[in-house]
Amino acid sequence: MTDSPISTSSARAAANTVPEHIRRTLKLAWPVILSRVGMIGFLTIDVIVLGRAGAEELARYILGLSLSDSLMASMAGLMAGVTVLTARETGAGNDGASGTILRRGIVFGVLIGLVTALVLQWAEPMYRGLGQTPALATSAAPVTAMVAWALPFWAITFACTMFLEAIHRPLIGTYAVALANVVNLGLNIVLVFGLGPFPAMGAVGTAFSTVLVGAGMAIGLMLYLYRLLPERETLGLTGPGSQAPGVGEQTRIGLFTGLSYLLEASSFVATTLMVGWLGTLALATFGISFQILGLGFMVAFGLAAATQVRVGNAWGRKDPRGMALAGWTGLGLAMGFCLLVSLLALFIPDTLLRIFSNDMVVIAAASGILFWVGLALTFDGMQTVMNHACRGRGDTVVPTALHFCSYWLIMVPMVWLLAIYVGQGVPGVFQGILIASIFSTVVLTLRFRSLARRV
Repeated sequence: MTDSPISTSSARAAANTVPEHIRRTLKLAWPVILSRVGMIGFLTIDVIVLGRAGAEELARYILGLSLSDSLMASMAGLMAGVTVLTARETGAGNDGASGTILRRGIVFGVLIGLVTALVLQWAEPMYRGLGQTPALATSAAPVTAMVAWALPFWAITFACTMFLEAIHRPLIGTYAVALANVVNLGLNIVLVFGLGPFPAMGAVGTAFSTVLVGAGMAIGLMLYLYRLLPERETLGLTGPGSQAPGVGEQTRIGLFTGLSYLLEASSFVATTLMVGWLGTLALATFGISFQILGLGFMVAFGLAAATQVRVGNAWGRKDPRGMALAGWTGLGLAMGFCLLVSLLALFIPDTLLRIFSNDMVVIAAASGILFWVGLALTFDGMQTVMNHACRGRGDTVVPTALHFCSYWLIMVPMVWLLAIYVGQGVPGVFQGILIASIFSTVVLTLRFRSLARRV
């Protein structure tokens, strides 16, 4: 489940080499990467299908998803305590504590998800208060209200997939996400365009598909963990278990990480709302351009999740060299991959954009900004690895504070300045993201460098 026990200093030194860390990180990361890409794959499928339904339906969905999307990201952060503490306790040999950690995470996430879903039923006045036109607010609100009911289910899904990653069984989550994407595609086609007894629902149909798929994933993963996982008794899922860390520590890690994710995601909500001031074409252009950044980012996010687990394992066995190499290996891998995606976006922009839309006006507008998208992706991918590396070491307050500075004190003002005030439009949005991501990468790298020097 975890890294093989290392009982001698010579064995530990042999394992703490760069090639060995690359091998182990990639072994854990590739299924996590597929899972994370699959997570954003739901949105990608939604955009591809709605891109065929017209720019207005696509713009309606992009705006309608903005509020719930930030809260969904915070759900993933709230479950971070499951990953960090399970990795640490299994790294220290206390496997039986894992079941208690998972149960706490599920209960916590479902409660938060239900409360936020109820609040989002009043989305229309929220959009009006945030400066959207009455027509856009009325159009987007039903999408937000529908997709909000997916939040409790996604909380369970995040808790279960992160638990499986922490015990080094990430492939189960990958299979679940892959199957769910296939189901989501079929449901989208039926519910967006209508088929047989089902009426055409447009963007609301896509939101309804998200709820159904989220419920299916949550139920399926719970059944696997509590009925089929071979180690379920050893891990304390069905057996008596062992002493777990205090609920306060898990809550603290989850709340600060959830707040950090919320700060980052809500800054992108503010960005989307500003793009909404520029009109329907700008929203559609931003929507398909952001898909390229988002897909590349999810690969980096998968590497970051693997890095967090490996840093947590090394922390549990009190191995500072292992922590350092795990963090730097993840950073180097993420940087290399993001640069590769950036080059593809630079040299074959139209090929990539045609995946998401057949509207030539939207494609022409988006192809001119992919240079900035690629640069923003590279630094955004690097900063998320360093963020997770710090959290794998148990650091929560400082990364959260740094995220607030990066996204709300730097990114949001820069997006307004460049896109709205200076008048650069959508290119200015990605320039603002780039500036914030460079700052975040630098400060989080320095923070991890300091943490890795001490157990």
